[in-house]
Amino acid sequence: MFPAAHPDIMGQLARERVAELRADAERHRRGRPFLASWRKARFVEPAADLSRVPPAAAPEAAEAAEAGRAA
Repeated sequence: MFPAAHPDIMGQLARERVAELRADAERHRRGRPFLASWRKARFVEPAADLSRVPPAAAPEAAEAAEAGRAA
């Protein structure tokens, strides 16, 4: 009816909410590092599971096997 007599309450509330959100976003940006750079993950090679490795053959048996292949 008369816009001067009835102020735009919803518009005012929306503007206040936008201002709050922008202030929160700015506060959040200041709290974070300037440039968070991506870094490759550090690869850690898992320790060998020695319980699954067959025991090594005696040195004499290994030499005999090599001599058999060479002949």
